[in-house]
Amino acid sequence: MPCRNVHETDPDTFSHLFSRLARKAGLGHRHPHELRHSGASLMLAQGTPLHVVSEVLGHAGIAITKDVYGHLLEGERRAATEAISTALLGKQSPVAPKVAPDGGEDTG
Repeated sequence: MPCRNVHETDPDTFSHLFSRLARKAGLGHRHPHELRHSGASLMLAQGTPLHVVSEVLGHAGIAITKDVYGHLLEGERRAATEAISTALLGKQSPVAPKVAPDGGEDTG
């Protein structure tokens, strides 16, 4: 039964209701803020530019978004490095030979 003394859109009330529903659904103890992080992570995984994610989240600046979610961009940084290396140097051979697991053949 909802509390009559607290407005239903009160953030604390919403957070408590959300957590209770998450537990009933078998999701454990969850908070609405986790949806925000999940949304941001999904946007970045789908290639949404960092400045757009920052605007959607309402961050004061892109630096905040980069500080919180920058670790998710490692793969993009690596891909960009490989792309520029290929463009400038052509396809390069791996530095270390590829070694097969025990019983296999070396491939490098």
